[in-house]
Amino acid sequence: MKYTLQEARKILGVTKASSKDEIEKKYDVVLKKYKIMKMDGTLDDNAEAEFRKSTDAYRVIMGYEVEEPKVEKKETYTDKAFEKVGIDRKKADNFFHYHKYHILIGIVAVILIVYSVYSIVTRVEPDITIGLLGEVNYESQDKFKEKIVENIPEIKEVAVDSAVLSGNHNDQQSYAYLQKAVVLISASDIDLFLVNKYAFDNYAKNGAFMALDDVAKELDIDASKSESLKLRVVDEWEDPAGPTDQPKPKTYADAEPRLYGIDVSGSEFFKDIDVIGPEKILVVRVQPKNYDLVLKLIKLFTK
Repeated sequence: MKYTLQEARKILGVTKASSKDEIEKKYDVVLKKYKIMKMDGTLDDNAEAEFRKSTDAYRVIMGYEVEEPKVEKKETYTDKAFEKVGIDRKKADNFFHYHKYHILIGIVAVILIVYSVYSIVTRVEPDITIGLLGEVNYESQDKFKEKIVENIPEIKEVAVDSAVLSGNHNDQQSYAYLQKAVVLISASDIDLFLVNKYAFDNYAKNGAFMALDDVAKELDIDASKSESLKLRVVDEWEDPAGPTDQPKPKTYADAEPRLYGIDVSGSEFFKDIDVIGPEKILVVRVQPKNYDLVLKLIKLFTK
């Protein structure tokens, strides 16, 4: 929509005496507000309309809107085609003009649906899924999966899911990874994880993982380097006295400390593969579904 200079200045909240820099700063405020609302999901139709209105006003004030020369429009084959099927060309143009975004969204949605269906049809189901919680190195994952397939004939396809975790979680993305880690541990099909010490300390004491004392004996694994990974799972926590106090254990599920992780940081398997950084602790979810494959992977990773 075209505005007069007077209308445009009123919409944008500037005066005739406002400098170019002042106008730019005023519009910059509008643009930043629009981007923030779009990112946090508070952008509604009214806010979208106000933004477009301000943008149109800004373009008029800055001289970006110019009157296009009127050219006599000749009837084209397209016009004749519309006329032949009884469709008003002007109404059709108006429809596509005002609904172009809806049409584009619809086209994108159809493409995504087709792609999703294709992915489902052509996807190969993994024999095992491994979780990575720590300083995830995505570039090493293909090599990691290939080496597993080479060493364990029963495994033809490996899937990997991950969440980047560290002691620093001050931004929104870090909190999202913390939430994803909880989902991977509690609600996914992942049986075996490689985690860093930060992830181990935060989840093992709450009973997220299986005790590995018997597994270590069965596979004749030297667990002497994993003494620090022995702990007692907390059964119940005391309510903290104040809002800043840390909760303290009230009762334990274990009578004595048990082995809930195996340190594989120095394993020969990971000598040329760094999937989660220098700290690599092997843990197994409680009641794994693919227990036999889990045992083979533990044996492979502890070589």
